[in-house]
Amino acid sequence: MPPTQRTSASSVRRQAPIAVALLIFVSFLAWTKHVGSSSAVQLNHATGHSKSTKQEAASLTDKQLASSSADTDGGIVSSEVDDSTESVAAGTPLKPRIGWVGHSLTDRPPSGLRLKDAVRVATSNFGNLVWAYAAWQLLDHAAVEVVEVVRPGVKVEVDALLMPTANLLFDATPYIKSPMQRHTQMLYGLAHSVAAPTLLVGIGSQVEFDQVLGVGVAGNKTKAVSADFAAAADVVLHQQQVQLLRQVQKSGGIITTRGKFTEAIITANGLNPPLPIGCPSFMLNHNPRLGEVLQKKWDAVLAARSTKLRLAITMPATPRTKGLPLHADLLAKRIFKLFPNSVAVLQTEEDAYTLQRLNAKHGVCLGAERVLFYYDAQSWIDGLKDFDFVFGFRIHGTMAALAAEVPGIVVSKDYRIKELAEAMALPSVDLLAAKLDDDSFDLFEFMDTLTSYEAAGFDQRRREAAAVYVREFERLKVPLNPGVAAIAGS
Repeated sequence: MPPTQRTSASSVRRQAPIAVALLIFVSFLAWTKHVGSSSAVQLNHATGHSKSTKQEAASLTDKQLASSSADTDGGIVSSEVDDSTESVAAGTPLKPRIGWVGHSLTDRPPSGLRLKDAVRVATSNFGNLVWAYAAWQLLDHAAVEVVEVVRPGVKVEVDALLMPTANLLFDATPYIKSPMQRHTQMLYGLAHSVAAPTLLVGIGSQVEFDQVLGVGVAGNKTKAVSADFAAAADVVLHQQQVQLLRQVQKSGGIITTRGKFTEAIITANGLNPPLPIGCPSFMLNHNPRLGEVLQKKWDAVLAARSTKLRLAITMPATPRTKGLPLHADLLAKRIFKLFPNSVAVLQTEEDAYTLQRLNAKHGVCLGAERVLFYYDAQSWIDGLKDFDFVFGFRIHGTMAALAAEVPGIVVSKDYRIKELAEAMALPSVDLLAAKLDDDSFDLFEFMDTLTSYEAAGFDQRRREAAAVYVREFERLKVPLNPGVAAIAGS
């Protein structure tokens, strides 16, 4: 290679590192300038806010800051406010935070459990799960954050408190001897500690048809109860129960009752009238014409009058300490023996014991394929879809079937079931008036004596109940499940 060429190559080799360094430096300056205007946005995108919204974020309340955690499909977030919670991305609307008091429904329980194990995982009465699941489904979970409120005294910021309750109200005499005192006090503590309206949804009373009311409270009330709703005036609530109801009304929230009997009890005890619209399970199926579907299937069952029909039977609640009632004998003799495709749907461990006693007394031994139980509400609904009819003595077993678009009958054995059936326009009769002769009962003739879905105005009653949810949830700025709103607008 000529000397001049060698010199040129050597020069290039010496200058190359300098050129590279200059290029890196210039690139760094350009990147720094760009970062000055955009790096805060890029960096803070991962944490949920941008530099351009710094002043806006700084002005947010602690409640709004706590609300910025993204939540999908109704997931549970922490019930304690974290002061370090990051603010919301620019333009992202805040989701209302709804406090939830009840069964945790974020995860479905494992399948395949034995009855005694399922009771430990879920609840002692699986019907309570249908009730809780229905209340949970009142919310539009795409538009809310659900905050599990676990105990009074924990700092929690929510926009509303959803408190579905069971059979919380009953006469003061048995109340003072029951474990419901502690539960009622817990609910009051939660409602009192939250600076937000409380939605006490579907509260009910537990009163038997033959109960004596007011003894030991008013001093002179000994009236025996019949199936007449006028007896509600004789139910004297304990002061703790009244205190809870007053707190809910004071919060500006709502009290919906399972029916007119509980409504009458509340007003008779000096409180403002509640909203008697039945159980939230009335809203589980979002078909606006569910009543039409149920009526057609009801008519088909009557037209067939076949013992080959698949019947789902809800068992009567029968304590082990008491003898089998005649209506339990009826199931053995006039249902399980005559309808080979019928199944018993258990809700408690006592139901299994009732089956054992029926077997011993009547020789009714149902194989495993004819004994079902569900400890997940949606699985329960799905599991009943292939049945033709449901018959029995449990309201939430009946409501799970209705959600699956299966018609049925519920026999009311107390005021709780009676008021629910009437509030929701269900084919029903109370036990005192039902003709349930265990030697002559005929299911199809029994159906002929009852008011069906169409005649009772089932769809209209659902529209009226849904309209109440729409009105009250809008007033309280709680996002309602669009399916419920669709029922109201049908």
